[in-house]
Amino acid sequence: MKQFVIHTLGFVPALLLGVAAMIMLAQAHPRISYMLFGVASEYGHTIERTPDFAKREKGPDVLFLGSSTCYRGMDPRPFETRGIQAFNLCSSSQTFFNTDHLLHWSLDEEKQPQHLLLDIYPKIWSGSGIESSRDLTINNNLAHHSAFQKMAWSTVDIETILKAIYFGIMRLFGPHGVVQGTRDRYVPGGFTYSIQNPLDSMECAPDTCELNWTQRRAFERIRRTCKEEGIELLLVNPPQLCEEVFEKPEVMEGLQWIEGNDWPLAKVDTLYYDDHHLRGVGAELYSEWLADQVEGVLTDAPATTH
Repeated sequence: MKQFVIHTLGFVPALLLGVAAMIMLAQAHPRISYMLFGVASEYGHTIERTPDFAKREKGPDVLFLGSSTCYRGMDPRPFETRGIQAFNLCSSSQTFFNTDHLLHWSLDEEKQPQHLLLDIYPKIWSGSGIESSRDLTINNNLAHHSAFQKMAWSTVDIETILKAIYFGIMRLFGPHGVVQGTRDRYVPGGFTYSIQNPLDSMECAPDTCELNWTQRRAFERIRRTCKEEGIELLLVNPPQLCEEVFEKPEVMEGLQWIEGNDWPLAKVDTLYYDDHHLRGVGAELYSEWLADQVEGVLTDAPATTH
């Protein structure tokens, strides 16, 4: 054990020196920076979403967290028209591992929500959280915040850690300049309006999804944090043209469950651009229905729940 600690303590300074050398090298030319660390993009709109949330004066009534089915599918505006302040803090490939860190970031920023609406798209249940961690450091002008650094380091993935250190240091000195664009539109409040062509054709081959150990432990932490902070946790399984096959995990039992596949338009293929992502027009319609379901839960009225 002593040898392990000595080797670990020796590794950290070497890692930091290596990163410092790479940072200096990356400043020599943008292409070198791209080759070593990647380049920021507007895709998914993380670069707009995190500062939009941070500048809010207080936490929302309902905070959305989840993956791309959430940030492309759940529009806060119908919630606002019902008097429910909402914000969409979802991101690309966000797993429960990432959600756990984002929930703590919202608390660090003193933006505690009253309710957490968690999109639990089953396909992410077997994820590692690495892709989302990279998105939330590379495409994030707040990458230097401790929550995002802790998220990246917790992956124990060297490449992810190196990118987090680099972009964290760079963002201390200012935001990204020009980044790669996207034709999708960002709507203040965290929603991405997807400007995509409707799905051409689809043959369903649903996957059987199971919650892995990493994500189960993360979900337990989310549930515990919500209980400790007095945040009501609501779950929503998003609509899918080809529904994933799963058994509800035990850790999700006893929580309010909204079934997106009960949305009357859930199987209208022209509202999707693939088997589980809604186009902007579809997301607007789904969000009206979802806002009604959530409003029903918040007022203890009957809602479409399982």
